[in-house]
Amino acid sequence: MTIKKRILAPLSVVALGALMLAGCSSNGSASPSTSSKEGTTVVTGGADGKTGFTISADSELSERAKNLVKGGELDIATSASSPPYGFYDGEVLRGSDIDLGYAISAKLGLKAKYSAMDFSGIIPAIATGRYDFSIASMGDTPAREKSVDFVDYSTDSNSIVTVKGNPKGISGIESLCGLKVSSVEGSVLLGLLQEQNKKCSNPIDITIFKDNATALLQVQNGRADATMYQTGIALYLIKTDAASKNLEVVSNTEYGKGYNAIAFSKKNAELRDLVKDALTSLKEDGIYKAIEDSWGLGANMVDEFTVNDGLKYNQPS
Repeated sequence: MTIKKRILAPLSVVALGALMLAGCSSNGSASPSTSSKEGTTVVTGGADGKTGFTISADSELSERAKNLVKGGELDIATSASSPPYGFYDGEVLRGSDIDLGYAISAKLGLKAKYSAMDFSGIIPAIATGRYDFSIASMGDTPAREKSVDFVDYSTDSNSIVTVKGNPKGISGIESLCGLKVSSVEGSVLLGLLQEQNKKCSNPIDITIFKDNATALLQVQNGRADATMYQTGIALYLIKTDAASKNLEVVSNTEYGKGYNAIAFSKKNAELRDLVKDALTSLKEDGIYKAIEDSWGLGANMVDEFTVNDGLKYNQPS
């Protein structure tokens, strides 16, 4: 197995066309506008940045939240390198996860403060209680459930991404053997590649990076033949980001379908269950569907929010 582990210093900014994707920030960055009045909060977000989601606080859930969250504000960790889930648009942190986190907070009668960080650092930060929870299009896997608890809120799958025209003739994950492939530290994507490498006579030359944006950049600039990426993210970037228009998704097969999940400390089961109940209320209100649809992710919605259900898809991590 050939793996080159290139751990980059935290990137203050990685440019991907018009998107500004932060590598590490912890200052509660600028966010979509929110306004509150008499128990109602309007979160302005969506893919156009102008869609208003009106959320009414739930009195019973808000009462429970008062006893769990000090200061009336949730500290939420995220990753800002995975549009349309989470990314920087200039100095504004946006995405479907960001909108949903604000909606959850509003349903609980709380405010929200986001901190963007490297994906690989999220689970340790949540496990030690540094943040209340994370929402970062993170997969719920059996391995990760040993460290944190999850509330499963949507699904996605993964695809191979290469340059337009597919000059290497990539037809599936088995055809990555012998090629240069970039990946992300601690990701399901890396786990899929490592599992495939066990079957390769000519191993995949894997180079590992801290974030999705940098892994994708290697394909854009020709340093890697391919990467694996969440399907929804890849399609969104190719559609919206000028620097990604030279890419294509190898669309014959998707790999490793699984949950996107909100992560909690194992010592914080009460907050975990409270957020799950808030999501259920948002689904009943139609807000959950409105947010996912506004980002083109309606097909990824789940019928029921579950806790630690990662074994259903059994993704590697």
